[in-house]
Amino acid sequence: MFAPVHTALNIVAEQKESTTTVKNPFEGVSPDISPLGDGFDSALGIILGVIWGVVLIYVAVKLLTSLGKFAGAKKQGHYEELGEHTDEMKRRGIALVAVAAFGVIIGAVLKLAGML
Repeated sequence: MFAPVHTALNIVAEQKESTTTVKNPFEGVSPDISPLGDGFDSALGIILGVIWGVVLIYVAVKLLTSLGKFAGAKKQGHYEELGEHTDEMKRRGIALVAVAAFGVIIGAVLKLAGML
């Protein structure tokens, strides 16, 4: 005589029973360039090392120019510019430390991700 009334809880319970689990297609897959050959692996290491070295030199030069600007402003008595140059030196110093520690940072991230 009366049709059963479906409440929101009943509908949710019915939907949970009908859902299935989806398998992860990337389970057990990790990045690996060894199938491309040892020559590619060593060339890639050399290229990345050169790029890292160039960036390290660039950041070090920028830090030295910031130090020069700061010293020049201090020597000439431009005290209003010292705050700006101090902030610039801090940013470039942090960038130099980050670039120098790049290998350690990437190694730690890969270790935490379980890839090493």
